Amino acid sequence: MSFSHEDRLPSLNALRAFAVTGRHLSFTRAAEELHVTQGAVSRLVKQLEADLGCALFRRGPRGLELTGDGAAYLPALSDAFERLAAATRLVARGRRHANHLAITMMPTLAMRWFMPRLADFHKRHPEITVDVTSADRPIDFAREPVDVGIQYGPNTASGDWPADLSAEFLMPECVILVGSPALLKARPVKKPEDVKRHSLLTHSTRPDAWAEWFAVAGLKSGAVRGPAFEHFFMSIEAAVNGLGLALVPDFFVAQELQDGRLAEPLPRYRVARRGGYYLLHLPGRGREPAIRAFRDWLHGITGALP
Repeated sequence: MSFSHEDRLPSLNALRAFAVTGRHLSFTRAAEELHVTQGAVSRLVKQLEADLGCALFRRGPRGLELTGDGAAYLPALSDAFERLAAATRLVARGRRHANHLAITMMPTLAMRWFMPRLADFHKRHPEITVDVTSADRPIDFAREPVDVGIQYGPNTASGDWPADLSAEFLMPECVILVGSPALLKARPVKKPEDVKRHSLLTHSTRPDAWAEWFAVAGLKSGAVRGPAFEHFFMSIEAAVNGLGLALVPDFFVAQELQDGRLAEPLPRYRVARRGGYYLLHLPGRGREPAIRAFRDWLHGITGALP
């Protein structure tokens, strides 16, 4: 491919010098980061300004400042260097650790659902080393050292995910009402109206959960809200200890229901949410052996869920 004069890229070293200087607004600190002299950084920036035909910095009353052109150029250039670094890490990691898999998912999903099943994956694929981290925020797979993620999505259409992600639906979510047997014995819940006699534990990232449940039960909301918790595992422990009733995904409390630490007083009134859980990774990476093995295993176990 040929480039016109306007398309010809400046020196990569000069671009890097500008990006680092622009981030610090200091030639001295840029030189320290790049392990060169301050004069070398200054010369590279001047070379870049000459190539571009415009000034990128000016001396202001408080030190070095970006010009209008410099301020417009810096974000795109910084992003490009970050993506280059991420791509380099990705390739290097893939070459060194073909059988290494870095996985991220929400904390309660990791604790309550994934970890009890991880031994089965290891038994089937002992050659694959797994690192598991948890996060409640969207993951930038292009920049963070993560291979795959399992995240909750608001709709079962994978088209709702960003175009730069591959998203495969794994399982739906059914939210159920639970409480401790002792609490339900003291204040029985035989019909939906009885719920209003209880403290209602709230999940802070799903403030509308109780309104959804009341709608399914055919009731107007208005019950007294109880404590709010950031993670489902906190709400579950609060419910086990009798602090109130909770709304949680059914597969998070399967063990508590089985061993009698929690009970489901109104099984008729379950909320089948429109969202679900998805396997996410960068497009094209699904062909890698470790990710393909993990994907196939996930589809096998999620297909067996109630």
